[in-house]
Amino acid sequence: MSGEEELQRANRHGLLLYDFGASPCARRCRITLIEKGLYWDTQTIDLSRLEQRNPAYLEINPNGFVPTLAHGERVIYESNVITEYLEDVFPETPLYPSDPWELAQVKMWQSAEAAMAKDYRALMYQRVMGPLLRLTRSLEEALAVARRSTSDPADLAWEKRIWRLAVLTPTEETEYQDRLLRWLDALEKRLEDRDSLVGERFSQAEISVYPRVAMYPYIGLRIDPRRYPNVSRWMRQLRGRPSFARTLSAQDRGLARLSRTPLLPWLARTLRKDEGERTRWEALSLAVLKRAARRFLGGEEIASDGAAAPARRVRRPRTGEIAPRDAPSRLFGSAVAGKRDPRITLYDDPHSPHGRRIRILLSEKGLAWKTVPVDIGRMAHKAPDFLAINPNGELPALRDGERTIHDSQLIAEYLDASYDGTRLHPRDAYLVAQVRMWLALEAGTHKEFRPLFYLHIVRPASLAAGITAERVDQVVPPGVHPSHLQWLRDALRGEVRFDTSEALAREIILGKLEVIERRLADRAYLVGDSLSMADLGWFTRIETFPALGLEIGGQRFPGIARWLDAIRLRPAVAANP
Repeated sequence: MSGEEELQRANRHGLLLYDFGASPCARRCRITLIEKGLYWDTQTIDLSRLEQRNPAYLEINPNGFVPTLAHGERVIYESNVITEYLEDVFPETPLYPSDPWELAQVKMWQSAEAAMAKDYRALMYQRVMGPLLRLTRSLEEALAVARRSTSDPADLAWEKRIWRLAVLTPTEETEYQDRLLRWLDALEKRLEDRDSLVGERFSQAEISVYPRVAMYPYIGLRIDPRRYPNVSRWMRQLRGRPSFARTLSAQDRGLARLSRTPLLPWLARTLRKDEGERTRWEALSLAVLKRAARRFLGGEEIASDGAAAPARRVRRPRTGEIAPRDAPSRLFGSAVAGKRDPRITLYDDPHSPHGRRIRILLSEKGLAWKTVPVDIGRMAHKAPDFLAINPNGELPALRDGERTIHDSQLIAEYLDASYDGTRLHPRDAYLVAQVRMWLALEAGTHKEFRPLFYLHIVRPASLAAGITAERVDQVVPPGVHPSHLQWLRDALRGEVRFDTSEALAREIILGKLEVIERRLADRAYLVGDSLSMADLGWFTRIETFPALGLEIGGQRFPGIARWLDAIRLRPAVAANP
């Protein structure tokens, strides 16, 4: 019997992980499964071929990312949602703390890693995936491979941008690198005189943060033990843990070897030259490297030529074979419901969809709060005084007595678990996972939504207040990173940058609305039989869409239109415009 057959026989829970070896998000799920002593089957989704954009895979995960976990017929996507679901359903080896405040801290580290990942991904595509793609495939070959998985114009436009080494400008590369090193500085400070990020023991915080930090050298950011002694010590300890060692993929090993050479920077510089500008030695070197690239990088997943095989068939979740056990969510078992004497402060901006959903939730629970305004039109959320409250630099943030919580979903879960009143998270583990997945789908619109939001909501409001591109330095608080100043200047000039184009950004968002419309065709709410945070999250996002030039009328989206009207009738919604 082969090892794969043995694994399938041992996989009595019917777990199927849609995976890619070099993905840090997928790796944290593999680590979690091993730590919990679980067996699973694997379906590889090759990101180098855009297989995550295959329509068959998008039916399973409409966000189009890896990983996804199928548990019998259940489907769970987004790595942090998957690890929390595993904690709820397989609690025997706990990885999340039971203490409510420590639990919140673990989830804030997960949120911090997700915020950092936005900068990391852009540099990874610019410095690693772009040069490797261009080395091993012509533009025509790259598009031919991509078209075997997707015909979406936005996907193909993104593939062109990667191949052309145009994900970031040189100035943006420097700015993104600076922000990533600042993030590492904060991690170094956190690990002073401690071996774990939260509490006194290994937790999901380590599992969530380590895989991407371990990839910093891939993009040319060496973790120097002299500058980062605490991070280096922490990483050495984790590398020796069996679950971390076993999940280091062939692609990771290849990229780690590559990062210890000067090859990638040289490759990026050389590939930017026209063929006629390259020396004979450079042309010969590129030819040799092209032949060696697949072997050196550890296999098909990283690089292949234009004659590569079509995208593999996407396996469907098992039907009827496995009946996953029902389990309660830990959300209401760890915190202290019925908490009294709240002293709540909300850091907010009236334009923030994330802030509005928390205001509605506070009202639903009958809680009073004080608002501290943070003007996003002046980049106050990126200023040092606010970064001391929320290092992610995003609104809202909430203070409950001496505790500070950031990330709107975490704030919502904390409030729901800590205070009586309307519950916006179900008690069942799988239903809570569904709420989190809908919010992950909403968060997946960030790249498209943010430039539209600044162009069509922040820009008009700022110009009406007399804030112009020429006055940015006068109105933005001191200490804001230059990259954020430039973003605001570009927005005020109407020149903010999109990953693809403004038109394609709208199409991507409308594609997500099609998923919601199908869900609401025969139901009143996104999850279960009552209002949840999934509804509030999407409601506060969708109500901004008309201002962004997105048509959401009843003719195309009748289910959404009916759902919007019903939510608007709730007193807490009307009281918090």
